[in-house]
Amino acid sequence: MITRFDHAVIAVKNIPDALDAYKSLGFDVAAGGRHPSLGTQNAIVRFGLDYLELLAVEDAAQARERGPFGRELADFLEGASGLVGFVLASSDLDDQARGLASINQAAEGPFAMDRERPDGRLLAWRLVIPGSSPWRKPWPFLIEWETPDDERVKWDAPGGHGNGASGVAGIELLVDDLNAARALYEVAFKLRPSGEGSDGVDYEIGNFRLCVRRSSTAAHEQELSCYGPGPFRLLLRHSGSQSQDLDIEQALGARITMIPST
Repeated sequence: MITRFDHAVIAVKNIPDALDAYKSLGFDVAAGGRHPSLGTQNAIVRFGLDYLELLAVEDAAQARERGPFGRELADFLEGASGLVGFVLASSDLDDQARGLASINQAAEGPFAMDRERPDGRLLAWRLVIPGSSPWRKPWPFLIEWETPDDERVKWDAPGGHGNGASGVAGIELLVDDLNAARALYEVAFKLRPSGEGSDGVDYEIGNFRLCVRRSSTAAHEQELSCYGPGPFRLLLRHSGSQSQDLDIEQALGARITMIPST
């Protein structure tokens, strides 16, 4: 079953500039490591088990050899940067793989991956990727961690964020086919709607809210025209009393809104 939100992925041109940019926005951000099989490297903004991954292509040739997973990320970063994907954690990836097959949604996995941290420790996990690529898509990819949660949090303690950010509250996801999206989330992933309206449907996974939306604003239309369906806005909880939008240029193309913790 889907157990919780795991992390959001923000594609960046390079890690040193991303570290500087997100530190200037008040985040406690640290270098992550390299994914040798993908030609990528990352940095992490840790809240708890949930986090933001700043992901860059380090070796474009290697990334493209990996197939759609690496190629589409490299293609996106040639002309843009910003929020490209999100990940939901599972306790049984085989169940989600069967669910995707039940709605005739092609998927890759489960398959194993790992990453060596700068301190030499190895993180290991398995993935399922609907459609063979998760970047700028109306779906997440799914992760089942093989490294225990308590070890990962011990290795990467939650950051002390100067801007008051305390966790990921939700993601606004743009889709062009709401019926297909509902089949994926409700039939394949077995999530139940927590709210419905004329422009979309919400799902709650613990204290995380996935807001699946059809286009209803000029900004939505522009996003769909430029990049197609996919994650549009990241919502973070913070300790202040007012909602605030972070500077999109400083956030390297990612739309991030900080909302008060409740």
